[in-house]
Amino acid sequence: MVKNNKNLQQEKQVVSFQKDFQYYFDKGVHFFQLEDYDRSFKFFRKAVETGPETSSPYYKIAYFLSEMRKEKIKKELENLPLDEVPEFHYLLGIYYCMEADLDSSEDHLGEYLNKKTDSNLKAEAEKLLDSIQDAVLFQSNLNFIKLSFKYAGITDSIRERLKIKFESPFVRVKMRESLYQLDDDLIANVIFLYGLLEHNERAEKVLRHFIKSPFAKEEHIELALLALKRIGAEEPYQVKWEDKFKKVTMKEYMERNKGLDQYSNIWKEVLQYAFENMKESGKYRDKSFKEIKALWTKFIKAVYPDVPHIENKMSWAAGLEYTFLKRKSINVSSKHIALIYRVPEASVMEKYKYITKALESKKEGDN
Repeated sequence: MVKNNKNLQQEKQVVSFQKDFQYYFDKGVHFFQLEDYDRSFKFFRKAVETGPETSSPYYKIAYFLSEMRKEKIKKELENLPLDEVPEFHYLLGIYYCMEADLDSSEDHLGEYLNKKTDSNLKAEAEKLLDSIQDAVLFQSNLNFIKLSFKYAGITDSIRERLKIKFESPFVRVKMRESLYQLDDDLIANVIFLYGLLEHNERAEKVLRHFIKSPFAKEEHIELALLALKRIGAEEPYQVKWEDKFKKVTMKEYMERNKGLDQYSNIWKEVLQYAFENMKESGKYRDKSFKEIKALWTKFIKAVYPDVPHIENKMSWAAGLEYTFLKRKSINVSSKHIALIYRVPEASVMEKYKYITKALESKKEGDN
């Protein structure tokens, strides 16, 4: 009986030392508020090591990491045990997306998907990766995407606190002044926060004034229009357009750069042609379609804004698929691909060389 009691006491002691995600996360937040970032990082790291199986915890931690000075946590980020705990890849994928470093975000999310094929987070990682690639292909407002990820999981609590704080004249003045600073990230963050104040006339008035400012950058005007739409402000909105004030809808302003829209449509069509031929062959797994999309996205990022003239979209689609196969070390002739796409073989090789050279130049530039 004494022996059984002893074993029971030992089991209780073991259980008492087992901490869950929330315990470590709360500790991390506590030390973050004290500006003790070394200890804060330590507890956030332990929180990830508990292996949360939903995405919200990772977004919350990534948000706090993004609020720390990069140089302060750079070494810790580089020394994370990525091989032992693949969840750190998922965390870094979100973190770098918040930092607008889309290349690093793609790399880490790709690594996570390679290592954790049976994870509950797999679908979320694939969705995030798709969103990043769509942002490049279809020229979405990167600020909005970045900030949506940044506040994911804590948006509701921030909204409620903000509504209370916004009653203070001091807070309202500080937020308005922040819109006219030189810090682009600060401006984007403040605009996003205004967008959480639904049906607030004061917030609407500030944003309507901001979008008419000659000092406002186009990307911030776009973000402010998105915020106005979110808080329920009625269209049209008055903006500075070609040195004149003009009333526009959000859609009209977003589509002002017809040339850019034309590029994104062409990029999409090239990818679609490649998808159709790959599906028709019946030789590709689902994963291949995501990989070739990622390859095309990397190429666009590598050459932009010096985008090549894309007239024969089928030739580019053939060159894209051939590049994909060559990078996979799959033995296929350029003549075979040319026959499938019904384009000249010389055209396939020309596009292959162009895409490969752009990707290699981008890689060398990153190093």
